[in-house]
Amino acid sequence: MDGAFLQLKDYVENTNELNNPKNEILLITGSGPKGKLCSLTALQRLQQESIPIASSSSTSIAVAFNPFFPNKQDYEDEKRRLEEKLATGIVSKVYIQFGADLERLQSALQMLTTLQSATSSSSSSSSTSTTSKRFEICGSIFLPTKMLIAQQKFRPWNGVFLNDEFLSSPDGARRIVVQMMRLYEEYSSEILIEAPGVRSEKDWDVVESLLRERDDYLLSSLVGRDAVEVGDDKMDEKQIGKVNKVEESRTSQDDDDDTSGSTTSKRRKTSTSEFTGDSLMKSNLPPTNLPSKILNQAAIVLFHSHDVRLHDNVALQMASHHKSVIPVFLWSKKEQGPWGVSGCLEVVLKDALCNLDKKLKQYNLRLVCREGEDSSTMLREICNECGAGAVYWNKEHTTESRIREEKYRTVLQEVDVQSIECQSSLLYDPSSPSLAAGFNNGGHWGTLMPFKRTCEKQLGMPRRPVPRADTFFMLERMKGPNEWPASKDVEGLNIAVINGTEEWDKPILDRFPMSEDDAVANMNTFFQHGFAKYERDRSRADIDWSTSKLSAHLRIGSLSPNELYYKIEDSNLDYNNRKTFSRRLIWRDLAYFHLNSFPMMRDTSIRLHYEQTEWLSGEEEDARFNAWKTGNTGYPLVDSGMRELWKTGWMTQSVRMVVASFLVEYLRVNWVRGAKWFHYTLVDADSAINPMMWQNAGRSGIDQWNFIMSPVAASQDASGEYTKKWCPELSKLPKAVLHKPWEAPTQVLQAAGVVLGETYPTRIISDLKAERSKSVEAVLKMRRANQESNSDRGYDMITLPDGKRTVVFTKKEFRIDPQGNVIKDATQSKKSTSGISKVKVGNGRGRKGKKALQKKLLRQEAAGKK
Repeated sequence: MDGAFLQLKDYVENTNELNNPKNEILLITGSGPKGKLCSLTALQRLQQESIPIASSSSTSIAVAFNPFFPNKQDYEDEKRRLEEKLATGIVSKVYIQFGADLERLQSALQMLTTLQSATSSSSSSSSTSTTSKRFEICGSIFLPTKMLIAQQKFRPWNGVFLNDEFLSSPDGARRIVVQMMRLYEEYSSEILIEAPGVRSEKDWDVVESLLRERDDYLLSSLVGRDAVEVGDDKMDEKQIGKVNKVEESRTSQDDDDDTSGSTTSKRRKTSTSEFTGDSLMKSNLPPTNLPSKILNQAAIVLFHSHDVRLHDNVALQMASHHKSVIPVFLWSKKEQGPWGVSGCLEVVLKDALCNLDKKLKQYNLRLVCREGEDSSTMLREICNECGAGAVYWNKEHTTESRIREEKYRTVLQEVDVQSIECQSSLLYDPSSPSLAAGFNNGGHWGTLMPFKRTCEKQLGMPRRPVPRADTFFMLERMKGPNEWPASKDVEGLNIAVINGTEEWDKPILDRFPMSEDDAVANMNTFFQHGFAKYERDRSRADIDWSTSKLSAHLRIGSLSPNELYYKIEDSNLDYNNRKTFSRRLIWRDLAYFHLNSFPMMRDTSIRLHYEQTEWLSGEEEDARFNAWKTGNTGYPLVDSGMRELWKTGWMTQSVRMVVASFLVEYLRVNWVRGAKWFHYTLVDADSAINPMMWQNAGRSGIDQWNFIMSPVAASQDASGEYTKKWCPELSKLPKAVLHKPWEAPTQVLQAAGVVLGETYPTRIISDLKAERSKSVEAVLKMRRANQESNSDRGYDMITLPDGKRTVVFTKKEFRIDPQGNVIKDATQSKKSTSGISKVKVGNGRGRKGKKALQKKLLRQEAAGKK
């Protein structure tokens, strides 16, 4: 360390002897692990050595600052190190490294400006303090060329954090770079063009075009803030001059492009239009029948529990054309009902609202919160208070929200305020597609593929989200009212109020911090570590990032489904390796289509005759249900899932299916009880998706499960690590008996410290096959009593909202003829006396293969499989 420092010291002293104050030394350590002599320790040693650096005639010292670290702790460490560097009093300039996150850059510039002000005031009060030196700010940019993008895609530079938008195309990169240059101009910062930099006349042309676009933006943004006044002739001469200057600048540039005939100039012309936000403005204009005078009034944007974000929020984008915008959240505990926001969902909603308010404040806006019994009354009051001309909201597409939104429309009509409803929480509006009855488009009515194909045919592909740079542009231009309406703090709302000493919300928030930044970080991490292996690993609960963990962000709306959809579709994975994950988003829309078609589906069977199914009841039902919900059934995989749910509010989809199948098929408890418990305990509790799963598990939904999930096969936990984590009392058992400890020899249990019935519960039921047979018989009994709902092929019939009748998929074991007999499939193998299907074993299996298959079938039979 001393040798390296002495070299640095000699270099600084030698440079000082040149007496050229323009000389500058930039100390950089890099973004990796820090050695003993890093830029911070070097500065501290230079300060201790009292080397003349801070004088006007000496060489100046500069440092680098990277505000773009995606990891929060890395970012906090970087900020701390910068503050310690500045505290030495010998730093003259801070270079901001290059990155593509505009909000992070803006936040960094705000922080540095605050530190500048602090050093200035300190300097004026004490001229002798070495910690008072004022520093300058310089920002780094890259020229947004195809070569740079290709290089960063192939081999990204360490410490340079670029997003998909930047890497998607030169236009996307250019849009971001121009916004960066505009921010640097706004904060009076120099600009450094980083290597490879300007190496030719063509490169310099790119620099000049970027500067023109930046200046064009600065002028147009000033005009844009006042443009809504034009219709009422309210612009003064100074503002009109700004308009003329912008138009002259555009005309001059267009003339240059026309005469040059170069393709580069034509691209500049196009990218200028995109960068200034025209793409956002044109694609999300308010309704054409909206009177122009309304745009001169404030617009209220209602946020709910499904759209807590600023990016790709259609209601907010439409409202941004108004003179001022007031973001509002109205909370009514009474309006939530049994299928609204409650339990764990309240915890993540509250966190999301707090983070939304913080983000709004970065743009001099805020979230106005009101609380009461009737949200429509609160809406009327706030409209009257602020003189709003229009109210915008994104439809929630639930049974309760349709009632609430109808009340909004009525109230707003009474006070002569326009109501504009938007769609931003799903890929498609679930009320739009019209599905043909029967078997069409590769499946029965209301199943995935017919729904997907119908949406694409009738409605087109999902809309692309606006670029994030355009959202930044919009928020920068957006203005709040001159006087904000009264508001409660988010923390003061009656949401997720934790009583008692147990901080049960903490594990939930530790696992699911709920903000737009967290959502994007989560998405990017999954695409980096899990996306390519999703097709193979998606059922595994014991592998980290086998699933995306984005369900809570999609439920709350901190992530746009359209952004995720095109993140998938634009990936390099081939169709077969990405289709299942992509279809998860279609499943979300399908659930809302079901809810739109059957508003009572949360607690009433879609196949109405299934309401007559006989379930377990009385004390035995309660005992089984309580053991299930607390994770004490004696079946380790089931218990692991339920304990994870209670502790963190989440479990992977494959384990949800295991525990749901166990409750319905083996414990014979009505699916409605499971749906209600999930709704209370899930962080992603969705009153369409959750009931759709439970309806299908309970056999009464549109798409009956054509399978049974074994509680003991445990393919979801092949390593056993998942069960060991959530049932630690079993962690010393060998993997062979970990998921079925009742089969372990006594000495194995003793060695593992397991006493069934004491340290771990005995099984709530022991004969899986018998319980499963009772479940099947209960369904057949119900179906035999409802032959009017049985088709000639033994399928269930239901009535659609338009009154038409349609067949829906029905599992083979439930298909009956008019006499009530189970229909035998002509191709079905004959059964042996042991109940095991006789299977012709060939294709080179041999004797060992045949025995292995017979053993597998025996295991399946023991687990209750047919």
